[in-house]
Amino acid sequence: MRRTVALVAIGVGSLVVLGVLGWVGYSRVAFGTWDPLAQPTRIDYCDRRYYAGSHFTRAQIATRGNGLGVFPFRQVGTTAGGAQFYAKPLPDSMRQPTQYSGRLPGAMTVYLEVGADDYLAYRISGGP
Repeated sequence: MRRTVALVAIGVGSLVVLGVLGWVGYSRVAFGTWDPLAQPTRIDYCDRRYYAGSHFTRAQIATRGNGLGVFPFRQVGTTAGGAQFYAKPLPDSMRQPTQYSGRLPGAMTVYLEVGADDYLAYRISGGP
């Protein structure tokens, strides 16, 4: 009986360790940080990579647009630690490739919610 309990405890402990290592590994690969609860150093979204920049309020974000217009602000993902990130993505009808160019990025900026009415902007770093 003791042996069975010990084996079950070792098995459960191993599964917990593997789960934590998987979570930490995913955070490192996907967001560039070993700590899944920390602010990411980068965010990959819509086949592009974004790096941290300046802070904005929701009102400031609402007024920002690009040469194609101002689009709705919506959640587009979640970090490994559960923090939500947002963007103002282009509609799919505008993102289609032409004979001269590839598919346009979904958004030029991604916003990580870091506090009450506080968003950290992540700017696009380049092409695919």
